[in-house]
Amino acid sequence: MPVISLRHKILLAFTGCAVAIALLFGLCSLLFAYHTEDRFFESLLQAEANVAEQQLAEGAPVVPRLGFIRYYPALSALPAGIGEVLKQTPNRREFAAAQGKHFHLIPLSTGYLLADVSEQLIVRNIRGQMFTFLLCLLLAAIVFSAVLAFWLARRVLKPLHQLTAVVDNAGQHPTDTNWSGIAALPADEIGRLAQALQQAWLRVAEFVGREQQFTQDVSHELRTPVTVSRGAITLLRHTTLTAQQLQLIERLELAQQQIAQSIETLMLLAREQQPAASRTPLLPLVEHSILQQQPKLAGKQLQLNIDIAADESVMIADSVLLILLNNLLGNAFEYTVTGHINIAFKQQTLTVEDTGSGIDAAIRQNVFDSGVKGQSSQGMGVGLSLVKRLCDKWHIAYHIQSDSSGTRVRLQFPQQ
Repeated sequence: MPVISLRHKILLAFTGCAVAIALLFGLCSLLFAYHTEDRFFESLLQAEANVAEQQLAEGAPVVPRLGFIRYYPALSALPAGIGEVLKQTPNRREFAAAQGKHFHLIPLSTGYLLADVSEQLIVRNIRGQMFTFLLCLLLAAIVFSAVLAFWLARRVLKPLHQLTAVVDNAGQHPTDTNWSGIAALPADEIGRLAQALQQAWLRVAEFVGREQQFTQDVSHELRTPVTVSRGAITLLRHTTLTAQQLQLIERLELAQQQIAQSIETLMLLAREQQPAASRTPLLPLVEHSILQQQPKLAGKQLQLNIDIAADESVMIADSVLLILLNNLLGNAFEYTVTGHINIAFKQQTLTVEDTGSGIDAAIRQNVFDSGVKGQSSQGMGVGLSLVKRLCDKWHIAYHIQSDSSGTRVRLQFPQQ
């Protein structure tokens, strides 16, 4: 649906109002002219009726003074067309006949006075000139209202355009909280709106600054112990270890990788600019995520089915895709004890389906909210919230369906 600008809305409103007023004025003018003409003929007939009543009272013949008025002593004496209509509608006083004839009638105590006003009609004769005049008046009203609306729209919307330019400039320089153009705005509703926007912008800028500083500090503080522990694990590998200890070292290394990826993902979510998407092969990352989540499958009788073609790929950063897979597959592996887990990709839709216990009915509606988790969950309830935020960032549609027989999660990636 096309968007109509405020200027065009003002122009249409003024023009439409002018057209409506002009049409209403023209209609009222015509009605007034016809009504005045009819009242004039009625006045003439009433004056003749007064004279005719005097003549009837004196027993003299009724002789109208005006040549276009005639006296008819009875209903049957009236012209045929008028007499028949008057029989059906006795209160009617105006009649239109064939060949453009027009009559006005007034009853007397005895008989009727009938005026043939066909030649005396003024409005009908000048009706064409009246329509021409009203049409010219309508056009003049449209032109005047359009000019007035255009001038008023420019005058009213000028400070709004100035405010838009100020906000656009602020959007290009988000760190600049000094809106220099705001002083040029008038001290009216637009000026007060600009001041409110500036105050809100300052609060948002302060909040964003605190969040960015917090993210940088946390990232720095987390990277240092992660680097230290990674070095310690590398040194530990060069010592004599048992098979069980090697297995524990491998689990520690996988956990280190997940921590590093989580830190990068959190930093990614905190940044305004996102990394450029690249065509990422899907199957290798799914296999890599399965290996990272392998400890959650230990001791379980599960059938893992993967239906993903080797050449399938999606347009997304590989680190982001791996975080999505780790959270979805991790939940499926964690809460499925027996049965199967299906991972499929068809028509740009990734589906992860399990036969686990399902999501608690009490939290199904808001399972993507941060901090929401089931009673049996050992986590902090941020996994699916992180999935939602990443999907929103990368324009991925997400849908979850869960009951006591299992859970199905679908991610619809944008068409490549």
